[in-house]
Parts: sequence; C-alpha cells; structure tokens
Amino acid sequence: MDTAYDVVIVGAGVVGALCACRIKEAKPQARILLIDAGDNGIDDDQRAAFVDAYQVSAAKNVPSPYAALPNNKDGYAPSSDGVGDPVAMNRYYVEAGPDLFKSGFQRMVGGSTWAWRGNSPRFLPSDFEMKTRFGVAVDWPLTYNDLEPFYAQAENELGVSGNHDEWTALTPRSTDFPMPGIVASYGDDLMRAALATIDPIDEIPVTVVTTPQTRNTQTYQGRSACQGNSSCIPVCPSGAKYDASIHVRKARDELDVEVRTGCTVTRLIPRPGTASPTVVFRDWTTTDRAEQQVNGTHVVLALNAIETPKLWLISGLDNRSDQVGRNLMDHLAEEVVGLFGQPVFPFRGPQSTLSIETFRDGDWRRTTGAFRMTIGNDGWGRFESPAAALDKLMWDPVGKTLKHYGDDLKDKLAERVTRMARIGYSTEQLPDSANRVTLSDQRDGLDVPRPKIAFKIDDYSKRALAYGHSVARRLWQHLEDTAGAEEIEPLQPTLKYNGAGHPMGTTRMGTDRSTSVVDADGRSHAHPSLWVVGNSVFPTGSTANPTLTLAALTLRTADKLAASL
Repeated sequence: MDTAYDVVIVGAGVVGALCACRIKEAKPQARILLIDAGDNGIDDDQRAAFVDAYQVSAAKNVPSPYAALPNNKDGYAPSSDGVGDPVAMNRYYVEAGPDLFKSGFQRMVGGSTWAWRGNSPRFLPSDFEMKTRFGVAVDWPLTYNDLEPFYAQAENELGVSGNHDEWTALTPRSTDFPMPGIVASYGDDLMRAALATIDPIDEIPVTVVTTPQTRNTQTYQGRSACQGNSSCIPVCPSGAKYDASIHVRKARDELDVEVRTGCTVTRLIPRPGTASPTVVFRDWTTTDRAEQQVNGTHVVLALNAIETPKLWLISGLDNRSDQVGRNLMDHLAEEVVGLFGQPVFPFRGPQSTLSIETFRDGDWRRTTGAFRMTIGNDGWGRFESPAAALDKLMWDPVGKTLKHYGDDLKDKLAERVTRMARIGYSTEQLPDSANRVTLSDQRDGLDVPRPKIAFKIDDYSKRALAYGHSVARRLWQHLEDTAGAEEIEPLQPTLKYNGAGHPMGTTRMGTDRSTSVVDADGRSHAHPSLWVVGNSVFPTGSTANPTLTLAALTLRTADKLAASL
C-alpha cells in the first residue's frame, strides 16, 4: 500500500475502535487506518446470523455463534468459553504449564465484546497503589484520580447503566451514570431480600448492589433498551448490550477512518531513529495471502494481552527490559450453587444484575487476594446446565435405567431448574514475571508462530479462591437457615478455577524503563512512535472486569497521541 498514514491502529476491538474515533474527532484531517484480522460483518444482518447459529447449535457455549468464522474454524485464534478444555484452548495456545491458562478471546471485528457479559465496574482507588498500601505487587504510574475523568467519558462512550448512590463511596464519581441501573429480575430480588438480613462476615458488611453494565436501560445512541434476553454471553440478540462494532461503524461511516478487515498483521519492521515500525500484514481473504506493508507516523497496538507481546516478540522489537510477555494475569473464578427455597425462575433477564463488592478491599490483601461476588441469574451457570439437569434426572448411568420420564420427569425438572441460583466470585491475581507469553515452535493456519504460555497459580491466588468459597458458603448457609435453600455445592473449596476471559499484563506501563514496556501514556519506552492500548498495559489486575478501565486508558492515550500529531 502506497498511502502513508498519520496513525495505523492494529486491532478493531473496543480499544482500537475507541482510539480511532477519539483521535479523528480531535484531528479531523488525520489519516487513520484501522486494520483487523477479523472479516465478519458489523451490521444487524450479521448479528441475526450469529443469533441463528447460536439457536441451532447443540453446544450453547461462547464459540457457538462464531464457529463458522474462518478465524475460529481454521484455528487462527482461540474460541473458548473459559472452562479450561485443553483440547479447545490448545488449538491455538501452546501451554507450558504448570497450570492451564483458561481464558480465550474472539479474533473478529468488534473483538471479544461481541461475547462479553457487559459488567463494567471501575477499579478501586487502592487498586492503583498495591505496593504502597499493601506491600505487594507494584503501583501504577497514575492514580484513580488521574483516570477518573476518563472513566466518566468511557461510561458515556460505551453506555453504562448504574446507580450513582450505590457506587460513589466505593469508586468516587464526578458524574452520574449515563443511564439508571438494570432492573433486577424476580429471582434477584428474592436473593437480595434474603441476604439483607445477614450479619457481617468477618466484620465486613454484605451489601448487594446493582452492577454497572454496558447494557441500555433506555434508548441510548440509537440502540434499544435491554429486552431481557439471557444470552448476553455469547451474543446479545437485540444489540442493547455494547459491543465494539458500534465504534467501528462510527469510525468508518461517520469519521472517514479507513477500515481494512481480513488482514492479519504478521510482524512489524523497525525503522531507523524515532520512526514507527512498518506494519506487515496478510490479507487472508485473497488467494495468495501475500505479505503487504504500510507505514504510519504513529502505530498503535490495540490487541490483547496475548497478541500484543506475541507480535512484539515476532518482530524483534526492543525488549532490553525483558518485560515483554511477562506478568500475565487473569481473574480466577469459581462459584457455589444451590437450590433456593422457592422458585426464582432464572434465565429471565440478563445473566447477572447484582453483585457484592465489599470483599474487594481490605488490609488482608497483604496476604490474600480480594474478590468480587456476583449473584447469577443464569441457573447454575457452568456448574450444571438445564440440559445436564435433565440428563441427571432422567438417566441412571450405573444401572443404565430411566429414573424419571413423562409428567413425572417434567415436574421434577421444573421443580429443580426454577430454583437454581448461584453465587460466583472472581479473584485478583498478582503479577508474576514467570507467568508469560513467548513464541512457540508451532505455527497457526497463517504460518505465524503460536503463543506459548507459562502459567502458575500462586499461593496468594489460592488463598483468595479459598476465602471466596468460605464467604460464598456462609452466604448460602444463611439462605439455608432463613430461606429454605438446599443442595449446596461444593461444600469445600476445590481450587478448580475457571478463566474469566480477562487476560491482562504482558506489556505493562511504568516509569522505570527496566521494569515496564510503556509509560503512563501508553507510549513505548524504546520506540517513541509506537503506542500500546488495552489490558496488556495493566501493572496489576484488580478484581473488576477490565473493559471499562482499558477503555478509559485508551481515551487518555488517544488524547496524548492526538496532541502529538
């Protein structure tokens, strides 16, 4: 390509699309290229096709709406629901262990926001100061107050619903949410009322609040209010939940950003001096898939915490700090399930609307990870689907006989599934330089090295999982004592964690060039015209879902980059 751009952005997920829009709004004359490996549509017809694929799929999991996309079908990137199936995950990852990294992603235009739940709490002020406050991990090179205005802007961009009074003490706010919080479901209201009478646990009050979500509660930016579907993961049928196709369309159709899809960036070629690297890519929709290249005054890597270090290492970019690929983190998640004392009728409305945030902070973080807790509105979630409940009620695998059938089976299934409830907890993980992404000797369908992942769950995280189970188990004990709950599982901590789909770290920000890859603005220490946005720049992972924070950081970085044009 002969055209030279002011900015080339690699990746059209939420951070890439936001970055393109923000820079173009500040500098309308800037020539911007947004390039992505995905080749899916971003209109209503494509959404309908994803919904249709999900409806007819026997497996109601994250990959099912997107299984026909070449990226997934041909193994160019992982498409997993995070349960840790090594066969599914290792179609793309090469895992060195000793533990399994269980979080995948969707490589498509719009990225993983097509398949996310939309939970959008902010990080806590203390999350930016782990070293100062608790003597563990590192501090960020910026504070909550530095990021707060951008949090507010990100909430407006994505369309976050929430209740100001429930959150301003925990995460101080300069503005209200764009929309009121999601209305709780019938079952959520029953759970909240039952937990309202519980005593503090370990002197920590149990307070149930409405989770901020990028899900409309009223018409917002031309999109309808939530229609109450319970398939937020893996696809929102109505488009009421935000996904990054919104900003890709805005960039392309309103702001005249050039968008190229079906183009996988295979390497970056360093150029002399302070020039940004040349971007080399393959258009895999063509017959020969020949390499092409393009230059920009600035290059932005808007990939995730797996793909960013992989591309950096493939390209042989400066890594004198030896930090590229290191400090990979996730939120390790588990749940405790039970049958409520009366029907809660799950699957009516979003998969979760309520949370318990009071265990996200405390002096105990010196030795044990904190955690967020969610009240599920999706039955028993991963623990037991309605189909698995049906199988369990119907068939005795030992005696190989039918246990229940006909009206008896219908009655028992209705009695069980309508009472299913769960309390999940998602724990923080400290950065560990040994948890890292490197290059494997194996290559993907485009002849690009697959990422090799070394990952280990440390004692800090194991204690967090155990403490999360202890708290969840005591919540259920209260529900047993006061609301007739029964069949609580598991009774003891198992440490059989799930991935949260939140890979973080690997090109972290900092002021010290020897311990970080980019500065507080997201600009590479070693390559001044190369910028990184996304959750790979996180020094620590907090307990909050990362999307709102990475969106806020992206807006901040985009402003800094635009000012330099």
